[in-house]
Amino acid sequence: MPSAVPPPLQEPSQVAMSRRIKLIIGVSLIPLCCFVALLVLRLFGLVRPFYIPTGAMIPAACPEDHVMMENVTFHLREPRRGDIVVFKTDGIASIPPPSTHYLKRVAGEPGDHLVILDGNLFINDKQVLLSNVAGKISYDNPPGIWAMQTNVIVPRGCYYVLGDNSTNSADSRFFGSIPRGNIIGRIVFCYWPPERTGGVK
Repeated sequence: MPSAVPPPLQEPSQVAMSRRIKLIIGVSLIPLCCFVALLVLRLFGLVRPFYIPTGAMIPAACPEDHVMMENVTFHLREPRRGDIVVFKTDGIASIPPPSTHYLKRVAGEPGDHLVILDGNLFINDKQVLLSNVAGKISYDNPPGIWAMQTNVIVPRGCYYVLGDNSTNSADSRFFGSIPRGNIIGRIVFCYWPPERTGGVK
């Protein structure tokens, strides 16, 4: 019985070329897969882009930043102190229509006794340090304004939120705690401008 003839061996250059082509195809598919994943998440409302128009959250988020919000985390857990959240202004009596979205940092959680004194944040009689990329956040009053809600018990199902740039921020000191149902997600990433691309903290 005649023996089977083995297939001809490929030249080393052909093997290398085949591997190179597969590598190029694999690498080129990565951006496509990321785009498709983002598109699916966007369709389900789990990620959403936002444009920052004001300086209330400097330096975490600056005017003209384009940031990405995700809502996967808050399907797994409740918002926590230090999270930078996006919330709707619907139903907040001190914020007149039309409805819009605000970006602030969570300072007080449901049931907390929150006090702001001399720029320092106290939760349940203990000083709490919140920080951003510039270091410790000081919660100073805007110039000429003193009558604010800075000694409060955060109601059940609500959160007390503050802007990092506290002297230029309309936040819970003015409009009070916000309902959990108004919070739609958490800011995690800045994708534009290029020099600010990266995580938002």
